[in-house]
Amino acid sequence: MTTDPGFFTIDLPQVGLAVSEVEGLICTGTGVVGEVGSLLLGSGEYAQIGALVGSADTELHSTLMDVLTRGMQFLGGLNGAVRCCATDYAALDSQVSDSFGGKATPTVPARGSDPSAVKRWWDGLSDDQRTSLLATDPADIGALDGVPATERDIANRSVLSNLRQQTQHQLTDLQDTPPSPYEADGVAYAMRQKQIDALQTKLNGIDELQKVLRPTDDGTPPKYLLEVDTTGVGHAIIASNNPDTATNVVTLVPGVSTDLSAHHIDEYTTAADTLVASAHNADPAQPTSAIAWMNYNAPASVPAALFSTPAEQGAPTLDHFQQSLYATHDPSDPLHTTVIGHSYGTTVVGEATQTPGGLPADDIVLAASPGTNVPTATAMHAPNGPSHIWATRDTHDPIIWAEGFHNTDPVTPAFGAHTFNAGEGPTGFLAAHSYYFDPTSPAMTNFGRIATSHYDQVTPPPPPAQDTTLPFIAD
Repeated sequence: MTTDPGFFTIDLPQVGLAVSEVEGLICTGTGVVGEVGSLLLGSGEYAQIGALVGSADTELHSTLMDVLTRGMQFLGGLNGAVRCCATDYAALDSQVSDSFGGKATPTVPARGSDPSAVKRWWDGLSDDQRTSLLATDPADIGALDGVPATERDIANRSVLSNLRQQTQHQLTDLQDTPPSPYEADGVAYAMRQKQIDALQTKLNGIDELQKVLRPTDDGTPPKYLLEVDTTGVGHAIIASNNPDTATNVVTLVPGVSTDLSAHHIDEYTTAADTLVASAHNADPAQPTSAIAWMNYNAPASVPAALFSTPAEQGAPTLDHFQQSLYATHDPSDPLHTTVIGHSYGTTVVGEATQTPGGLPADDIVLAASPGTNVPTATAMHAPNGPSHIWATRDTHDPIIWAEGFHNTDPVTPAFGAHTFNAGEGPTGFLAAHSYYFDPTSPAMTNFGRIATSHYDQVTPPPPPAQDTTLPFIAD
């Protein structure tokens, strides 16, 4: 019988080590042999065997005792009995696996494993195994696409608590360490202060995330922490409502300077909450989950956003996450997915549509885009084709200055997407560029309609303003 390597098996090297240790006892004299032998064959034999291979059921116990008895009979001593136990490894291995019922800690699949395979692995574990993994390997489980949202959230809340302690410790150590003489120099001091500021930013972001995750009674959707780390600028995936049980799931991909800071945690979790509310307004009968997907190394500045490397590196991660939404969702319930890219996030989305198999999303929305690195909607590999590619831009959004930075502007006829009304937000770069997530904006209303498949209610953009100035007529 061949057993799944993820389940418990006898570790033969460890059995060999146990044999050696017992042999050492045997060499000390017949008194020790008699004492240990009586324990094995008397009332204490179960506990002694348990020390080697763990607890077992009656069938396994009987089999082990039979092995020991044969060893004592044919090899003439405890040494032979234990060696016989090791010799019967192959036969006992599958029986141990079955008898333990999968209670021992299994091997966790590697990150990047196929989400559907991960889900099958998770479903095959016992409750005890899952509980054990959540306690002993929260970082691995929390980052594993294919683990259900509820358990992933449990793991990542533990990870978040540990990250807070680590970050606070690093910050305190750096602040309390006396500066070395060379740090009197301006450059060295500035570098030290930059490290302190970066740690403080992450700590503030962790505190804000812990605040966001707390249950409330104000109608705010419950949160599920699907990933978190402090590598680089830090990353997080936060879902408003459970994506595994929702009819509609919206993934929001943010743009430039996204990091694990309090500002961005607040901005994008609020945007996700607003998306849930907009979808509810569009169709109260359909439960919706919205996800703030802050899980790529976004460009730190607008000049850095001229380059495509962050989008190219983030695209496979986004594609893999979208696959996991289908893997963990109840197959008996309908699922409609929408990916909304904002600003440079649309470039990440565009690159994700070029990954093998395309981007698993029923609808793709491009808001405030500097370009997607894809020339047309037809060239985007989306399951439902170009008819489900949408684009919009606020009238006052200065992103228009970036038109053509990353190939064709998605709101132009040349791209071929469905364009819709984003409204006319306030003037000013940040205000206009963020207006899409305002609860009162036409863009947000249309986001909810697309997310719930009410396409006929999506409002088109207003016609271009007419030039009412009189033409100059020369004498």
